[in-house]
Amino acid sequence: MRSERAKIFAPFSPLRGLDAAYREKERIVLQKSELMVDRIEEINRTLCQLTQGDIVQITYYSDGGNKTKTGRIVSVLPVKGMLIMDIPISFSDIYDIEIVQNGGYFSE
Repeated sequence: MRSERAKIFAPFSPLRGLDAAYREKERIVLQKSELMVDRIEEINRTLCQLTQGDIVQITYYSDGGNKTKTGRIVSVLPVKGMLIMDIPISFSDIYDIEIVQNGGYFSE
């Protein structure tokens, strides 16, 4: 009987999700910046050196902001212009990439 009575006085939110919507609206969205030609060439040289299994630290543009991720390369798809980690990343979205560890030197 007491549990039934407690349900009557539970908090009620008629505008469920409004706070989350406000937070999303207040989020700062950055425009994708253009890289200098020499920086693009440097990134392209690094991309050409990548092989499956390499561990890289990569900074890229995604969802209105820059993200940095460290992880293992699953595959590099030059024809499609993307590399696959746990997510696909387009070559054109990459701001910086550094090979942390070559796949040939890593054993699991």
